[in-house]
Amino acid sequence: MNKNLIITILVIVVLIGVGYYFLTKFKATVLAPKLSQPQTPSVFESITTPTPVFEVSATPTTETSPTTEVIIKITANGFEPKEIEIIRGTKVTWINESSKPSWPASDIHPTHRLYPGSGIEKCGTSEQDKIFDACRGLNQGESWSFIFNEVGEWYYHDHLNPSLKGEIVVK
Repeated sequence: MNKNLIITILVIVVLIGVGYYFLTKFKATVLAPKLSQPQTPSVFESITTPTPVFEVSATPTTETSPTTEVIIKITANGFEPKEIEIIRGTKVTWINESSKPSWPASDIHPTHRLYPGSGIEKCGTSEQDKIFDACRGLNQGESWSFIFNEVGEWYYHDHLNPSLKGEIVVK
């Protein structure tokens, strides 16, 4: 009896270890590709014509405060691009080009608390416009924007389809 119990426990431990390995390997594969982004202009450069890459544009409002916006398309295949690198203060806009609703939100599903100050419980409150959470499904053609003021690596997902993920790196 003790021998069977020990063998059962060892099999369970091995299965957990193998499952963990594949889950972490799958996550790294999804977020591994680095997509090229245009160099963010120095605050001392003047821009005459923005160069679009993934519909990214930079238009300075003053010599010391550039305003940038990055567009992320939501398609049947997920977020495009899945990973972006931006500077602090950049506005990111998600546009749903899919026929299914999509709800971009900070990880971790389902609480949405990874980005500082965010949390799904703040949807529908006076704090809603300050959190990294669309707080509803965006239908085809609808968009939602968020300005990233916190430096870090911010993972996000589609709350309605949590397997769709992306990453915003804020420098």
